[in-house]
Amino acid sequence: MTPPLCALDDIDDPGAKGFTVTRDGGHVRIFVVRRGAEVFGYVNSCPHVGAPLDIEADKFLDIFKTGILCANHFALFEIESGHCVRGPCNGRDLQRFPVTVRAGMVVIA
Repeated sequence: MTPPLCALDDIDDPGAKGFTVTRDGGHVRIFVVRRGAEVFGYVNSCPHVGAPLDIEADKFLDIFKTGILCANHFALFEIESGHCVRGPCNGRDLQRFPVTVRAGMVVIA
C-alpha cells in the first residue's frame, strides 16, 4: 500500500501542495489542489512547454485561489478539470493524477 501524501488539513482550503512520487520506476512531480473536502491531482507540467507550473514551492493558484496559474506564462486552468481557459495553451488540459481522501489523508487513488 502506498503511504499517504499528507493529511488533508496540511493543505490550505483552498490551496495546493506539490509532491514528488514514484510511478512506473520513475519520479513524477505532481500537485494536489484542495477545495473543501475535495482534492484534485495533476502532473506538475504545463502543456505549453512542459515546465513546472510553480516557480515558488506550493504556489499553484492565482491570487483569488479560484484557478491554477502557470507561473511561467500565466496560463490559467480550471481547478476541477485542469482545462486551460487563458494563455498560450488555451483549450488544452493538465494531465490528471489520481488522488482521493481517505480517513482525512490525501492518498494516491
